Amino acid sequence: MHTGKRILIADDSRTMTNITSRILKDANYADIDVVHDAGSALAALHRKEYDLVIADCQMQPISGRELTKLIRADVRLTKVRIILVTGLHDSDDDLLLDGADGHLKKPFDSRALAQKVEDVLSTAALLA
Repeated sequence: MHTGKRILIADDSRTMTNITSRILKDANYADIDVVHDAGSALAALHRKEYDLVIADCQMQPISGRELTKLIRADVRLTKVRIILVTGLHDSDDDLLLDGADGHLKKPFDSRALAQKVEDVLSTAALLA
């Protein structure tokens, strides 16, 4: 069990949030919250301390890339790790330059998501 790891999923597709949430629960992450827009994500981040945000790059009206920039600009959220999920062929470097700690390209399988989450949270633990 990945006790104590708090994950926020931000995606305007309810199908994707359901899939992502199910994969993470199957990987033994228990503290998972879901929102469907960046404004709700920011509000959630100010209400509760999260270890990780998984955000869709193409989310509307504020994209996951813009959400990442807003999180990085907020001194209260410096410890939050971010994984961006994209269906486009964004450059890996572009996504990391936007401030993400990792990224996944759709479609992804459950093992790829679980491994990316583990890698990003493990790196965060080393930096703490």
